[in-house]
Amino acid sequence: MVSPYDDPIEIVPSRHKEWRRQFETERDRVAEALSSAGLADAVHRIDHVGSTAVPDLAAKDIVDIDIVVDDDAVVEVARTIETVLGGSHFENTPLWNPVFREANGQRFNDHVFGLSADGWKVSVATVAVLGEHPDRRTEYEQLKREKASTTDELEGYSQAKTACIERLLETAQETDLGLGFDVPGSR
Repeated sequence: MVSPYDDPIEIVPSRHKEWRRQFETERDRVAEALSSAGLADAVHRIDHVGSTAVPDLAAKDIVDIDIVVDDDAVVEVARTIETVLGGSHFENTPLWNPVFREANGQRFNDHVFGLSADGWKVSVATVAVLGEHPDRRTEYEQLKREKASTTDELEGYSQAKTACIERLLETAQETDLGLGFDVPGSR
């Protein structure tokens, strides 16, 4: 069983090219697993998100993947990923079921979101802003390093980043990033 609470919060230097390669391999594995289960038509997009998706940004060595599906397919898709690829599935909300996995020594957080959920839009917009704004990337990395050095508690670490994420979303709303969706407001 893989749990998001198993490991200490450790920020490592960017390995963006390696993390991108890992994402691409896992994206294909997830797509194949869902296709084999007859769920390919429910999938709208699979995105590399989180800090590992941003070049030159230090991160926890965990590749985050958003799998956006029809709202009524969230649980079935998450259970299929857990059954076929392994890991631990959590039914957080009807529109967000993460699956925490490990493959070939790499940790993955597969976030299965319903299409109408804002969570995946927040993730995609955050990555876009961090990629386009080096000053915001530096600010975010400094915050992450500071919080990681003072806590091993995942909830507190995540909550400490909320105000910064909200500022990133404001930047995304003010900037034409060509995302193809309306950027949600504060969480």
